[in-house]
Amino acid sequence: MSKNNDDNTGGFFVDPFGKGTGVEQFFKHNQLEELQAIVKASISQKMLASITGPPGVGKTTAVRSVTDELPGHKYSVVYLGQDQNGTNLLRRFAAALGLQPKHHRPHLCMQISQWLLDNLSGGGKEIILIVDESHLLEDSTLEELRLMTNADYDRQAPLTLILMGQPVLRHRLKAPNFEALRQRLRYRYCLEGLDQDETVRYIQQRLTAAGLSPELFANDALLVIFQVSEGVLRRINNLCSLVLLKAKVKKRTTVDAAFVKEIAELN
Repeated sequence: MSKNNDDNTGGFFVDPFGKGTGVEQFFKHNQLEELQAIVKASISQKMLASITGPPGVGKTTAVRSVTDELPGHKYSVVYLGQDQNGTNLLRRFAAALGLQPKHHRPHLCMQISQWLLDNLSGGGKEIILIVDESHLLEDSTLEELRLMTNADYDRQAPLTLILMGQPVLRHRLKAPNFEALRQRLRYRYCLEGLDQDETVRYIQQRLTAAGLSPELFANDALLVIFQVSEGVLRRINNLCSLVLLKAKVKKRTTVDAAFVKEIAELN
């Protein structure tokens, strides 16, 4: 472990795999670049998009790497997530638009839709609605969100809608009752875990950014991390954080496969 790293923090553990990494340090890989291109196209064309993938694969971070760069004078980004109740989600959307949400759901939907139409005709900011954990939403809520994308006899869309969720969302949208929504989904993308080479580069990049040696993990240890995590970023981060903490306690200067396996099997 880096001696300077310990000295600069008063002996506290500095986690290179913790949260807080800026976009400029975000790991670049093929799937990320493809997803960023899809998000940009969806926004520029005001088209619906669905982004699916297993938990922890980096969907939210990837989308935010695009939306965080949008000029604030032109775009207003509304992020909603982890809300199974459609009425609550719509109320949160209304509040984010600066409205006093109506109590009854049909009135609430009309209130939001009218605001979006007025905003569109008045040349207001372009609204980007990102709904995370969309696989948890009721069928009726997904349909209501679709209806909000209609305007001006279907010539213009009053907002960009991006649905994010686990792979079950992709399967749900194949049902006959979602035919109208499915037709509007111009862009669909499934984000998967990193491959082995990408996993190795990701770990070494995070170590280097934290001032640690990129060779702190032996090659066989990196292989085990990939196998255990299946290339899912959150799993990689969690395992590497725990391994480094244990290594610091045990005063190890390198980490081998046996050490990683021991920790992985206990957690």
